[in-house]
Amino acid sequence: MSETENGQFQNLIEGLKSSDREEKLLSIAALGILRLPQHAELLVDLLSSPDEEVVEQVLIAMGRIGNPASVKYIVEFVSSDNHKLAMVAYEVLQSFNLSSVLNFLIKYAGSEQPPEIRKRMVDLLAKYEDVRVASLMNEVLGQTRDQSLLVSAIRYFVRFPSSERHTVLKMLSSNSNWDVSLAACLALSRLKDEHSYSQVRRLAKSGNAEVRQLIVESINEYPLIEDRNIYQMFFEDSRALIRELALNGIALFGADERISIIRAWLARENDKKVRCLLLHKAAKEKSPLFYDEFYRHLQSADEETKNIAIAAIAEMGEKIADRIIIDFDRMPLVIREQMILVLGRIGGEKVIKIVGESLFAKERWLRINAVEAAANIHSEELYQKLITMVQSRETDIWVRATAVAALGRSKNHDYAEVVASQLNHEDARVRANAVEALADLAWLGLPDACHKLMHDRNDRVRVNAAIALWKSGHEEVFAELEKMSRDKSRWVRSSAVFALGKIKDREGAHILLNMLSDPEEIVYKNAVEALAELGDLRALLPLLKEARKNRLPSELFGKALDKFSESIRE
Repeated sequence: MSETENGQFQNLIEGLKSSDREEKLLSIAALGILRLPQHAELLVDLLSSPDEEVVEQVLIAMGRIGNPASVKYIVEFVSSDNHKLAMVAYEVLQSFNLSSVLNFLIKYAGSEQPPEIRKRMVDLLAKYEDVRVASLMNEVLGQTRDQSLLVSAIRYFVRFPSSERHTVLKMLSSNSNWDVSLAACLALSRLKDEHSYSQVRRLAKSGNAEVRQLIVESINEYPLIEDRNIYQMFFEDSRALIRELALNGIALFGADERISIIRAWLARENDKKVRCLLLHKAAKEKSPLFYDEFYRHLQSADEETKNIAIAAIAEMGEKIADRIIIDFDRMPLVIREQMILVLGRIGGEKVIKIVGESLFAKERWLRINAVEAAANIHSEELYQKLITMVQSRETDIWVRATAVAALGRSKNHDYAEVVASQLNHEDARVRANAVEALADLAWLGLPDACHKLMHDRNDRVRVNAAIALWKSGHEEVFAELEKMSRDKSRWVRSSAVFALGKIKDREGAHILLNMLSDPEEIVYKNAVEALAELGDLRALLPLLKEARKNRLPSELFGKALDKFSESIRE
């Protein structure tokens, strides 16, 4: 750790003792973001603070750190009279790996605790398959009269079936409380108790959607091959959430059955989320039988769906390539534009010819996508065609710029001079792509060229030149990027942020920190995200202060702070 970083850590730790409430809260949050196990003990004393927000933030920070030694302090709040803190403590404990403190938690879940507290502890322990936990659950089955606690204990044996509990579960299946009876039937059904299994099958047809949802959630915990008929009912359920949950059951069917089920389901599914999940399932099958379905989705207006379709057909591999090539010229243009990308992912000698022909088609996007396909195939024959495109008087700038970028992705130094000839092109996209490509091709003349291009009239060219120079070991680029960060144009300032985010060098941190005061949202947002990627300790408190200003949505800042935590630990 550098002297500067050590000083930053000390400042955060000292902040825990500050009389300034804001500083204290920021320091607590910062230690949570850093997630260093040794910091957990530093927070313990603050749990006795009379300030509710301080205690709440300490609990959250301890949860982020995840040191099992903190559990004994946090668990005390689960039974707090302060309902808010009790729920925060309970939620925080769910984020821990509690395997090493099971004995302590089991003891805390003893019969002397009120049923509500015991239920929280039982729910926390429910995901651990352990003989000690099973013993606790069995104890609860025989002791409690609290129906809610009883149901939680029974559900443990749905997830982890135990033939030793058959007798007590059989008794509970006749309980007058419907929730208890259903939970016991579900647990018994995992033991293949025929009577209980019949009950579950009957209730799976219930008109009550909550009952159907509970059943599918339960059998998902421990699916049996016998559940296939129940899952087939849920595949056609009227409620989208239940159909979504039932997707878990597709794994119980053989390959031919899965394909048949998914094809029939796709034909009738109208919920976007479920349909998307189904397409992912279909893609994993890699079966040509789904070709027609994915073919239709190539012209979807939804980019995610279209990308799933491209990837799925490509995964079918050479066994589908012949069909695509035979039908290619008869396909509508919008399909050909996407199908050429599919062929690029498949590759192979058969594909090279049709991709090569498409490079010189009349339609712009077919040509652009053919360039992308050629870059994926890595064929010398296709690279030579790309060189021809670049060296000829290619009038479509988008095509030329894409071809230049594709040659860079080849990593073949022999193409460097061809790409370098585009550094003076009149179109900025071509120049920018040429700089980026030459950095990938390790062109020896790049540093001199970039020093000139740092003064290009186009900000993207300047940014790409700065990134390329930095990769070559020229740190003077930071002075130019700092100058760009003060430009009147928000797009130039945004480009400077983009470059600093790509470079990920802590020398640029002070420039990004200054840009947190930028009035333009696009610049500000990009600066926040770039600082998160950088993971420089100096940026932590400023980012936390910005988060409290609510200038951006809280979920965006949450993701940024999570990314910061990852970056600094890396």
